[in-house]
Amino acid sequence: MSEMVVSPNLMKQALADGRFLVGTMVAEFRQPAVMMLLKEAGFDFVIIDNEHGPFTIETIADLSRTARLLGLTPLVRVPDLAYPYLAQSLDAGAQGLMVPRLQHLGQVHTVVEMMKYPPLGRRGCALSRAHTNFRSGPLAETMAAVNEETLLIIQIETQEAVDQIEAIAAVPGVDVALVGPTDLSIALGVPGQLDSPVLHAAIERVIETCERHSVYPAIHINSPDWAAYWAKKGMRLVSSGAELSFLLSGAQLVAQGIKQAVGVG
Repeated sequence: MSEMVVSPNLMKQALADGRFLVGTMVAEFRQPAVMMLLKEAGFDFVIIDNEHGPFTIETIADLSRTARLLGLTPLVRVPDLAYPYLAQSLDAGAQGLMVPRLQHLGQVHTVVEMMKYPPLGRRGCALSRAHTNFRSGPLAETMAAVNEETLLIIQIETQEAVDQIEAIAAVPGVDVALVGPTDLSIALGVPGQLDSPVLHAAIERVIETCERHSVYPAIHINSPDWAAYWAKKGMRLVSSGAELSFLLSGAQLVAQGIKQAVGVG
């Protein structure tokens, strides 16, 4: 029964099949139709940014449920390592979490405990919610299915995380290690220098370590050129831009093009 209750995580399936995936972020728009547009654009997954975005749990639920219906994997970047942020996002329909700013190994273990049901963790159980399509099933079987289909992304954006990447990648339950190059460049003393050898060495270390531990290396970077560069270097998932940047760049192109054509502005 749990096969019907728990939707498959299409992102996890695609990664297991060896596919390369491209995603983006939603940082501001609360209208669920944004997920339809991003799906139509060709993205495989969307990260709902609750670290820097203005979203409530109701908005996270609306966006996540729409994405699931479209076959677009919804992930939530949580703002802090606190049980309500993790558990409520998952109960609301997110199929994975991205956890930022972790600095020591104990925090990674804590995340796994909070987001996995027993015996893998200590997440409180509430079935017949969005994460089970508002259905219920045999308890132990359903919890095991939810554990299997829930994806965990640990962000690597601090010096401490880079130093401990070997241990982080070895933690059971960690699926993806995602580099945040902007914050990582700041932490490494080369802020914003995306071509810095220091930054590149750290990112390459993450890729190599993930490959040894069967963890998927990933990066979120706004430049499509840099995204393609790191994809060719071994990143299995690349996230680029956000709905805000897409709107702004497209709108600027139209407005400036018309003004230049008529010689104004």
